Amino acid sequence: MVATTLADLVADPYAKKKYLVILKPYDVSGASELTLYYSGEGFVTEPTDTPANTIFEPRLVEPISFSRSMFASERLGGFSVPGFGELVLTNADGFLDAWSGYGWDGRSVEVRVGEAGADFQYYFTIFQGEAKSIEFDDLFIRVILRDRQTDFDVDFPSVLYAGTGGNEGSSNLANQPKPLCFGEVFNIEPILVDATNFVYQVHNGQIESIVAVYDGGVALTLTTDYTVDLTNGRFTLVSAPSGVITADVKGSKPSGSYKETAGDIIRHIVTDYGGLADPGDLNTTSFSDLNTDNSSAVGVYVPDTTTILGVLDQIANTVGAYYGFDRSGKFEVNRIELATGTAAAEFDSTNIIEITRLASAVPNYQARVNFKKNYRVMSETDFGASITTAQRDFLVRESDVAIATDTAIQTPYPNSDPLIIPALFAESSPAATEAARLLTIYKTQRDIYRILVKTQPYTLKLNDVVKITFSRYNLTSGKLFRVISIVEDAAVNEVELELWG
Repeated sequence: MVATTLADLVADPYAKKKYLVILKPYDVSGASELTLYYSGEGFVTEPTDTPANTIFEPRLVEPISFSRSMFASERLGGFSVPGFGELVLTNADGFLDAWSGYGWDGRSVEVRVGEAGADFQYYFTIFQGEAKSIEFDDLFIRVILRDRQTDFDVDFPSVLYAGTGGNEGSSNLANQPKPLCFGEVFNIEPILVDATNFVYQVHNGQIESIVAVYDGGVALTLTTDYTVDLTNGRFTLVSAPSGVITADVKGSKPSGSYKETAGDIIRHIVTDYGGLADPGDLNTTSFSDLNTDNSSAVGVYVPDTTTILGVLDQIANTVGAYYGFDRSGKFEVNRIELATGTAAAEFDSTNIIEITRLASAVPNYQARVNFKKNYRVMSETDFGASITTAQRDFLVRESDVAIATDTAIQTPYPNSDPLIIPALFAESSPAATEAARLLTIYKTQRDIYRILVKTQPYTLKLNDVVKITFSRYNLTSGKLFRVISIVEDAAVNEVELELWG
C-alpha cells in the first residue's frame, strides 16, 4: 500500500520515491508563461487529477538538493538568508535548448515527491519557490533554485514623490521615497512635502495617530499649532517652524486596523508590500504563536531607501525571532528558544557519518535591549528655549536601554561581553523582559555542531528539536538541540545539519 502522507513516505526506508517537477518559465519570444512538467521515470496524471491527463516527461536526473539556514552567521540573530538549491535535468538530445531563450529569474518552481505507484494526490510538495537561473552543458541543465525570500531584497519604500508640487513635493523631492511608519516611533523627522504650506508626511497611507509634534524638542499644541491628516499620514503646521520639526507617531493602519506587534507588522509588510497573499502564502499559526510569545508594541520608521529584508530583520531581532519560507512555500515566523520537549529525530553512532563541534561564542554576562529609539538625535543648538529637562535628556541619546546582568559569568569567562540588541520596543517593560530572557539563554555556553547523517530527507525543518547521543564531546547522555541549518541531498539520502543548544 502506498504512503498517503509525507510523514509515512519519509519514515519508510524501503519506499521507492519518485519526483515530479513543475516549472513556469517565461517565453520571451512568445510573451507568455509556460508550464513544464518533468519527472525522474515518467508519470501521467489521471483524468480526475489537476492537471488532468498530463505527461511528466522523464528528464529529471537528480532529485532536489536544497540548503536553508536561519541566519547568515553561526550566531543566532542578525541577517536572514534565503534558501537555495538546484535541479538537474538531462538534455543530451538538445531538446531543451530552447530554454536558453526563456526568462527564469523569479519564475515558479514546485517539486513533489511520492511513492512509485501512487496517485498524483499522494505526491507531496517538498519545495515551492523560484528559479534564479539555469546553467547548460552538453548533457545537462541545472536549474538554480531559491526560495521567495529573495523577493524581499528590493527597494523599500518603493513609492516615490513625483516632485510636481503640493503633496507630491517640490522638485527637490522628485524620485525620493515616501516615508513609511509601522507601530509606535519616537522623535522621527518627517518629510517636508510642501514648504509653502508647512505640510509634513510621516507615512504614505493611513496612520493611527500623531501622538506629538515638536519644534526644537518643544511640544506643540494640536489645533493651535498644527492639524493632522491621519488618512494620508500627514500633519500641517499653523505657522512657520523656528527649529527642527520632529514627531512621535503611531503608524500604519491598513484598512482601519492599527498594527503594533512584531508579528502583525511583519505580516502587514510581507503581504501589503512584499507581494504575498494573506492568508494563502502564510503559515498563519506561526504569526499567532509569535504574538502570544511577545505581544509588545514595537515600531520602525523608514524614511530612506532600504530593503524589505532589512526592515524585517530589525523587527524580528527585536523579539528574538527569525522568518522564512517552509517547504511548501508558506512564509512563517518563529521565536528562538532553547531546545526542550520531545525530539523530532534522534541521531547516534548508527546514523551519524560525521560530527564537528564548531567554535562557540563566549557567554554573555549582560544583555542590553534598546527601547524607545530616538530617530533624530539632537544637540544643544537644536533645542528650543522652553524644552523640558526630561525631553532634553532623551533627545541627546539614541535610545533608552533595559539591562539584565549576571556578573558571576565574568569569573569563568573574563572576556565576556554584553549582548547588545538594537531593539525597537516602545516601552521599558517588554525590553526588560526580553533582556532577562536573552541573558538566561546566552549566559551559558551554547554549542554549535555540524553533523552529516544518513537519514531520509524532508523529515526535518528549521527550528525543529533533535537529540544527539555520541561517545565524545559530553554527548554520551544525549542532548537536545535546535536545527538552525539544513542541507539535504536526496540523491544519497544524506542530510547535513547545524545544531544549536
